Amino acid sequence: MGMARLGFGQIGGGPKPAATAKKMGGFGSVGPIKAKEEDDSERYARQKFGAQKGISSDEFFGKGSFDPAAQTEAKARLQGFEGASSISSNAYFGRKEDDGGEEDYGDLESAAKDFVRKFGVTAGDDLENLTQVLGEGATKLGGAVRAYLNS
Repeated sequence: MGMARLGFGQIGGGPKPAATAKKMGGFGSVGPIKAKEEDDSERYARQKFGAQKGISSDEFFGKGSFDPAAQTEAKARLQGFEGASSISSNAYFGRKEDDGGEEDYGDLESAAKDFVRKFGVTAGDDLENLTQVLGEGATKLGGAVRAYLNS
């Protein structure tokens, strides 16, 4: 007589009962699985927006801020950038490009060198001064602690 493997809720011994109809409603029961009926909102969305890649919530819910003319204008604007590797927000929104600063710093390398020349030396001096002040403060604090502990 071998040892049978027991599962959750089973007890050992006795003959196996004949297959009985399953009762529903026990612990962990999920009920019979039925084919899911299609929701009306899903059907509506598929019929109205099926060919689009994406939609806005205003468009889906029919809020007043959705403007088909604005969407058409945006699509036309985007087609102008087709094939571009990058676009600026000014170009996208049709604003004038800011040319300020490009005369002085046309290439990034010279701009970085100028920045380091102007601020790098002073930053090093400031760091050295800060280190010296902190060292003096630590020495004074150590002396005060020694004086307090010795008294």
